[in-house]
Amino acid sequence: MIKKLLIVVLVAAVTGCAAPSIYYWGDYSDTLYQYTKEPSEQTLAAHRAELMDIIETAEKKRKKVPPGIYFELGMIEAKSGNHRMATEYLLKEQSLFPESETYVALALKEIEVI
Repeated sequence: MIKKLLIVVLVAAVTGCAAPSIYYWGDYSDTLYQYTKEPSEQTLAAHRAELMDIIETAEKKRKKVPPGIYFELGMIEAKSGNHRMATEYLLKEQSLFPESETYVALALKEIEVI
């Protein structure tokens, strides 16, 4: 009986101390891992779709889009030749995370060269 009570208390303490995330990450780690492990059009498309889903779902759940999501999406769009969307995503990243200004400026210069 004491063991059961101790287990219940420990589980409650561990789960009760976990702070909820202010960001919605979705399956970001999984799709990024798959793309990194096996780079292909299919894994890139799956990762891009996940980035888009993170943005949409974060808004629905009233959570914040994590730092770097718009930047990464912008770079994917730039590589595919969609410079207008790339610029929009990069500027959105900069507006949400002003500390990204240096990286965004470098990325925008790179897009102009492409």
